Amino acid sequence: MMWVTDHRGYCTYLCQEWYDLTGQKPAEAIGTGWIEAVHPEDRAVVANGFSEACRRQIKFMLRYRLKRSDGTYVWVLDAASPSFTPLTHDFVGFLGLVSRYEDDEAQGLTAKAEIGNFKPGRGQDEFAPRGKLDIAADHIIAARALTVEYGSEVAASIDNALYALTQTLRLDRSEMGSRDLHH
Repeated sequence: MMWVTDHRGYCTYLCQEWYDLTGQKPAEAIGTGWIEAVHPEDRAVVANGFSEACRRQIKFMLRYRLKRSDGTYVWVLDAASPSFTPLTHDFVGFLGLVSRYEDDEAQGLTAKAEIGNFKPGRGQDEFAPRGKLDIAADHIIAARALTVEYGSEVAASIDNALYALTQTLRLDRSEMGSRDLHH
């Protein structure tokens, strides 16, 4: 499930899969309301980890329980990469991906934040991207994670693509006219 923030860390876009899974409405989730879908015992870890990543403008991973619309919880991995403008390298926010934590049935899991680490999970089942832009973002985020060791030229090219995609995802759907982001 894709999401985008601005430079302040305020969520500006959540994919339709987020709303379908959590039952939240856009007016409830955009900004900082998404944190209400995080298990109450995990919120401090998630909020503090996210705040630190925003402050440092650095990639991160969070593991926490996300509330489904039926009231049950599922363990998720939330990973994000910072987005910067191509020419001035100004921080514009994060592009992130929420996926089901692979071993969410394991006993003894706790919420966790890893700042400076980035390995996105795979969106499957109810977490799978359905919209064309969400699918593209999913692949670009994976490419960024896989190619980090190949140097700054490759990273810069992928970062430029992430920046362009982030800007497009941020557009208000009403401004998109008849263009359908989900089909």
